[in-house]
Amino acid sequence: MDVNFWGSVYGTHYAVPHLRKSKGKIVVMASTAASIAMPRNSFYNASKAALISFFETLRTEIGPNIGITIVTPGLIGSEMTQRPLLQQGNISWMPIESTERCAKAIVDSTCRGDMYLTVPSWMGWGFWMRVFCPEILEWCLHTILVKWPHAQKDS
Repeated sequence: MDVNFWGSVYGTHYAVPHLRKSKGKIVVMASTAASIAMPRNSFYNASKAALISFFETLRTEIGPNIGITIVTPGLIGSEMTQRPLLQQGNISWMPIESTERCAKAIVDSTCRGDMYLTVPSWMGWGFWMRVFCPEILEWCLHTILVKWPHAQKDS
């Protein structure tokens, strides 16, 4: 929470006066983990969900003077996608976006003034799954990332 949530909140607090004068923009680095509850990441997921809620509220409070783009990256080629949990879950069949393409999408989206960006775009399925069939989403995540790796180890 200190880094993922409070770091962004305090940084924004001190930047807002300058951003009002310059009609600047805020880019919020949240995560699809705020919608797709990845097992064994409860504090990370919660901090990213809190970040989204805070900046959505801030957007309504400050109005259109400061643009706020909330970015929810999914599977991006980084240290996080190399973690053992993801490797054990056999998610190699899922496409992982390059950091370069992710960065370009963020810059383009912010310049357009988009309110939200999910990258890679196919990760948006998680939000809709959570809204329309949360039981199926939870079952899939549990089976792929919790149950399946343990079953493979025991074989």
